[in-house]
Amino acid sequence: MHALVNNLLKTLRGHTLVENVRLINYDETPFGRLEVKIRCCLSGHYQLQIWLHYEPNALDYAYQLFTDQPLLRWDNAPHYPNLATAPHHFHDENNKVSESQLVGNVLQDLNVVLLEIRKWLDIKDILKG
Repeated sequence: MHALVNNLLKTLRGHTLVENVRLINYDETPFGRLEVKIRCCLSGHYQLQIWLHYEPNALDYAYQLFTDQPLLRWDNAPHYPNLATAPHHFHDENNKVSESQLVGNVLQDLNVVLLEIRKWLDIKDILKG
């Protein structure tokens, strides 16, 4: 298995938010192409899905927190060229699009996503209680 995927799985399995991790899709070619989909169950019936399409000179990604509907999403599809961080962007739970802290470094970005999910969940807990 590709070292990047091993590192992703190790990071996810070691994180306090993550209850379990499943590798949904894994496709690697001898030419350096890699496509991966990982799904994690988080506490509180939330799920995190990570999709990566990696080639030697390009990376497409999407991270999504969801239940029965999308809640928080980060991706780099080139849909919002006017954002300062384009193509990187973020969709909040109301589908409002804004600049993203992600830069296309998968392991660094995963840590940012997990931190932002933790902050979002903490706010949800405050609002509930």
